[in-house]
Amino acid sequence: MFSGGEAFRIDFALRIAISKLLARRAGTSLQTLIIDEGFGSQDEEGLIHIMDAIYKIQEDFAKVIIVSHLHSMKDQFPVHFIVEKSPSGSKVKVIEQG
Repeated sequence: MFSGGEAFRIDFALRIAISKLLARRAGTSLQTLIIDEGFGSQDEEGLIHIMDAIYKIQEDFAKVIIVSHLHSMKDQFPVHFIVEKSPSGSKVKVIEQG
């Protein structure tokens, strides 16, 4: 049995490995990696491990998109898309850091 954080990291590793295998078999490259949440299951050490893994594989993708509500994740990436909801609809703000 694995904790939620461990299960997320194992699932992440398996999905990346299978994606790479299928792309290689198809003779193509991986273009986009999207991770939608899941970071809430990580403790501080788990977040460090998952971010390390993302940094190591980022060269394999043209784009890496991370969806998270964790404030600690914002400092990890140079471009942020902030979505603000309002009664008239949602607005997206793009913030680029250094």
